[in-house]
Amino acid sequence: MNNNYYFIDSNINATVFNQMGNKTVNKLWKSFTLGKGKIDFLVTDKYIFQIGTTKLPVLSQGCEFALKVDSNGISIVGENYGGLMRGFFALLLKFEYEDNKIKVKHTEENSQYLIKNRMIHICVFPENDLYFIKKIIRLSAMCQYTHIVIEFWGMLKYDCLKELAWPNAFTKDEVKELIDECKDLGIEPIPMFNQLGHAPASRSCYGKHVVLDQNPALQELFTPDGWAWNILSDNTFKLLSQVRKELYELFGDGEYFHLGCDEAHFIGRNDKLRKNYLPEYLKKLTEEVESEGRRPLMWVDMLLQKEQYPDCLAAFGEADEVEALRNATSKSTIFIDWQYDCKDTPIPTLDSLKNCGRDCMGAPWYEKENYAAYIKTVTQNNMFGIMLTTWHTLNKYTPSIVDCAECLGAKTFVWGDCCSEYERAAVMLRRISFEGNTYEDCGWTKKQIEV
Repeated sequence: MNNNYYFIDSNINATVFNQMGNKTVNKLWKSFTLGKGKIDFLVTDKYIFQIGTTKLPVLSQGCEFALKVDSNGISIVGENYGGLMRGFFALLLKFEYEDNKIKVKHTEENSQYLIKNRMIHICVFPENDLYFIKKIIRLSAMCQYTHIVIEFWGMLKYDCLKELAWPNAFTKDEVKELIDECKDLGIEPIPMFNQLGHAPASRSCYGKHVVLDQNPALQELFTPDGWAWNILSDNTFKLLSQVRKELYELFGDGEYFHLGCDEAHFIGRNDKLRKNYLPEYLKKLTEEVESEGRRPLMWVDMLLQKEQYPDCLAAFGEADEVEALRNATSKSTIFIDWQYDCKDTPIPTLDSLKNCGRDCMGAPWYEKENYAAYIKTVTQNNMFGIMLTTWHTLNKYTPSIVDCAECLGAKTFVWGDCCSEYERAAVMLRRISFEGNTYEDCGWTKKQIEV
């Protein structure tokens, strides 16, 4: 039976693409070999990972990686660095442990993802520590998402306005650690800063406002209720431009910027602002981001007719205005539909956008019926992608990150069918906790019970 396995030696030499020869990959190898394995890299300019003398597999058209394991060794070919790393994760998840040995069953396979752009959106709240966010980034990469949108809810210190951050916010040097690790892991980080609603950088149900609670004199930047940015103010638009510039510098090269633009309720209920100024604001905003070399990502709830979808959570547009609002955005803008109560295929709001002239994505939350329906709607209509959202439940429903990824075609443990996503998520987090864990850092919640 062991003739069907390749055994991993304690000391391995591997030929790898030059970017892959980094400390994060080395830590992953050590962790998945249960602390016993050591790997040395011989770098190349080809998107490969190769141990032994096995021949490189054929990468089929449209696949992100090809993986081959036989008696002569292991080899992976990627379409790019991200694809190569996802093939590497697929390999690590095949490791089996028996009699103090590590083995991998012989196989030859290509990736089989249902959707090309598989994104995840995470929020950094004041209650999150840096190590937890770092583990979520590692988990998302391990689950073979292609992009991770990182939104700092008052938790990044900007140079342009100190009141945009709470006193305990992270410095740019601290956040740079997160960005660098994303790139090491082959998952592209996407900066986000909401440029319409959610201006307090806090959830409305708690009444906090990162700027106005620290400096009420800055009220001119916001609508009277503080919830949305003041779209009539040149100072507001200039500030948002400065924020984007700082995020571009911090995140480095990338294809996208997430503008948010959801739940601007004050503007939605103010006829003058909504009809006379919102279309021009969205036009100016998206075109400026496009001129900065990024494709704008944008929540689409303000551009959906509320009377048409009374059973949907997120549709706030007026019937005679939504088409003009959609057409006001730059052609490269990507619309993202979020309907967390919808569990049947097709998702009606997303399905209605298939001929709107923009690329469209579905954005489910943590419930399996919700992300399964979104995945089917996107695949049936050949849409742009999926963006799993996590919000304030990131440390409560962490296993949904794993399960949604598997529904999208991500590889999982060879023994994964014998347990739930809770156990699979726990093992993944254990393998990527390179720094070691205190009791509170283990798993995805600080406590097991409330006391």
